[in-house]
Amino acid sequence: MYVKPIQVPFHVLQYEALVRRLNPCAAHEDIRSLYKRAIAGYRGERSMSYPLCYLSEEDFRIFHNLRLYDGIHYFQIDFLALCERFALILEVKNIIGKLTFDTEMLQLIRELDDARDIYDDPISQANHLTDSLRQWLSKRGVFLPIRNRVVIASAAQIQVTDLNNDQIKKIVRRANLKSVLLKINKQFTEAHLSAGELDKITANLLAAHQKKMIQPFKTFKIQSEQIKKGVQCPNCGATPVEKVKQRWICRACDHHARFAYLTALRDYFLIYGPAITNSQCRDFLNLGSESTTRRLLHRTALHFDGNKKSRIYYLSEEILDEKANWSINLSK
Repeated sequence: MYVKPIQVPFHVLQYEALVRRLNPCAAHEDIRSLYKRAIAGYRGERSMSYPLCYLSEEDFRIFHNLRLYDGIHYFQIDFLALCERFALILEVKNIIGKLTFDTEMLQLIRELDDARDIYDDPISQANHLTDSLRQWLSKRGVFLPIRNRVVIASAAQIQVTDLNNDQIKKIVRRANLKSVLLKINKQFTEAHLSAGELDKITANLLAAHQKKMIQPFKTFKIQSEQIKKGVQCPNCGATPVEKVKQRWICRACDHHARFAYLTALRDYFLIYGPAITNSQCRDFLNLGSESTTRRLLHRTALHFDGNKKSRIYYLSEEILDEKANWSINLSK
């Protein structure tokens, strides 16, 4: 079963918000390029849900986008399938074009439209992740066989420089992943963990996960003034839409929406963080009323600190999931 479901990683949501909100500047194209690459990677990872469903839900715990700290650096695993008998790491690549795995120079060469790009060798990456996870588990008294595979999620043309290199066998096309998973599963018959121990290490892994976050203003050297303010129309994307009584009205397309401000607060969370004051919220949403803003914040804040003008609200992470069944009372 999925104990950490397939979801868009936090830093990818941050890129998306910046692409939507950042005025034209030198950093905008860099961020757009990073977003396109990151969202392509996520789509490749999302396509793993079909072959992974052939692993028994009773036996396996599946983690997507698991990021752990080894005491020196963070290491991030696209997919970890864990059971009482073994662990399997999947390093997913969704790269189009002609891919050449250079096993001598430990690099991946992509050729597309007369361009030649060099990537780090994903087989070496998968092996490094295996070593890091083994050490992480051993520090917690868990000793488990770990295998890894590199999954090519795209329809890329693949070639290798040395067919005799055993490491090449770790490369799997997504279409063949089901049979590879079932084959690996049959190879391990001895349990190394009890059901209770599996539950415990599952909980430890979830607790240790640290999502990747970018610091937009520090990383990309942008200024707060370069961020577009206002509520965007969910229909045509025009900014800003105007709040009239209980609705947000777009003057460009005459679209009416009651909760259009949620996406704006979501963008605020992703760019600035969850902490927000009434004044900052009024400024970002282009609202004039302090009391109206207070009501909106009470609907969407997890909690707050301070009194009156010094009060700081902390937006709930539920605001990040546009499809979530909100527990927040939006009828307030």
